Amino acid sequence: MPRFPNFPTTTDETKRLELAYLLRAGLLRPGHQVTTLHWSCRGESTGSISLQIHLMPEQSYLRLQYTANEKTKHDYRIELEAVPSNLPGAAGHRYYMICPKTGLRATVLYLRSGTGIFAHRLAYGPTRLYYDSQLEPKRFRGLGKYFAVDREWEKEYRKGRKTHYRGKPTRWYARLLKLEQQADAAAPGILQLMSGR
Repeated sequence: MPRFPNFPTTTDETKRLELAYLLRAGLLRPGHQVTTLHWSCRGESTGSISLQIHLMPEQSYLRLQYTANEKTKHDYRIELEAVPSNLPGAAGHRYYMICPKTGLRATVLYLRSGTGIFAHRLAYGPTRLYYDSQLEPKRFRGLGKYFAVDREWEKEYRKGRKTHYRGKPTRWYARLLKLEQQADAAAPGILQLMSGR
């Protein structure tokens, strides 16, 4: 009788709550905001959540309301912690979510199937969530870096974005060029590994 594979769960396979997304959507601003977040996979809706954002000087938190597995209702708060920051556009501080299970700071919390609660990726003990890059065979790790160049180009490059300023490459463009040079330097070694020589 064959054994069923038991591959570790990765962060890409789970629903996530990201502060970066909330910031881009303009929801992380002082006051009280209410929204609904929707998740989908291949165009099909896989879930939604009611989210209330309270950013007050005396208390900051997210309130989540959703139903897991079509029967268990959840309604809980995730505290937000403001940490002083000198990052541009951060208004002097950066927010972190406090994991309800571990108390760890995080900018991304994950809803692993079967748990019903958003938590830090390390909150699940020995069966923690892994990043895809952590599960790549050592032999092909360079290959992931080689294809990362294309993903970065797609993410960063858009029409009208300046690549040069006063004759010098902009920071984001210089970073992509450096990444491309590293990938090109690694290409011969990767090809040699793949051919088995």
